[in-house]
Amino acid sequence: MILGHWLLIETLDVPATWSVLAVDTSPRRWKSLARTVPARLMPILTAAAAGGETVERQLPKSRHAWSGHHACAIPRRGPDERVHAVQMWVGPGEPPPPPPVGTHLFDARTRRTEVRSAGLGRAFDRRRSVWTGAESFEHVERFDDALDLVAVVTRAAPGSRWCGEICVRTPEGLRTLMMATRNSADDPQLWRGVLADITDSVPPQPKSFEAATVDTLVNRNPGMYLAVLDTERVRVIRWISPPVPGLDWTGDTDERTLPHPGDRERIIEARRAIRAGAASWSLPGLRLADIAGGWLTVDVEVSPLPYGADGAGPPHFALARIDLRRTENPDASG
Repeated sequence: MILGHWLLIETLDVPATWSVLAVDTSPRRWKSLARTVPARLMPILTAAAAGGETVERQLPKSRHAWSGHHACAIPRRGPDERVHAVQMWVGPGEPPPPPPVGTHLFDARTRRTEVRSAGLGRAFDRRRSVWTGAESFEHVERFDDALDLVAVVTRAAPGSRWCGEICVRTPEGLRTLMMATRNSADDPQLWRGVLADITDSVPPQPKSFEAATVDTLVNRNPGMYLAVLDTERVRVIRWISPPVPGLDWTGDTDERTLPHPGDRERIIEARRAIRAGAASWSLPGLRLADIAGGWLTVDVEVSPLPYGADGAGPPHFALARIDLRRTENPDASG
């Protein structure tokens, strides 16, 4: 047992899968729980996870290093009220405040993310708790493994898990979050997760040179917008630039309702071409629904994005460059 330090233990699935995610704010991705918490102390952890209430114990005198120490286990409930994690401390005297930890729940069917951020502190109070689809990236400054996460979630193999770091913007500056998430065999589309502020151990990383270059390109080309799409369902995964102004899009928009009915066959053709290996595909004069009930006319260039160790198979993702041309009257294109 690591004495005098807070352990962050994820309880996202059945007890046999539980693992250690961090020691204080130092990441320990999926570290073996059995090798970290002695069997004699496990009942304290399981009681907190099962009951959803803080458990404190004064440990008896023994030959163990924790003899006579104080034990504390604090559960962290998710938006579904299940305990997603337990923060556990064993040491002499009273424990210090635990590191900031939040929880989240993601439904891959609806692309709805709900966050319980109270445990992360005031800097993470967004005055909202639900994001849908590409909205989830609203406050992200840098997330190098974003496509990896999307691919894992999309495949939804039962018993999958993912852990990585995200640099996010807050009113108090950039912060580093470690995100860990699992699905289950019972419902592979439902992902429970933990968000830990590890900034004290992992300094925030600003945008990469490549991302900064893209920002410069967008800023110098008014009317140009960039989005990452998935090629399976042709949905917006993430806006690289701000969304197209006036586009009738929100995070929970069904992208099938965006194109003009007369342009849908062209989009299907472009999807087939990209998945068949085309280096790029142009969609000039594409009409997309606007918030006023009319149509935005845009020119779109789609290119596949490399993903995976060898890039074999149809591309999972594509980059769409969208150049805004003009807005039509609601009745102009029937």
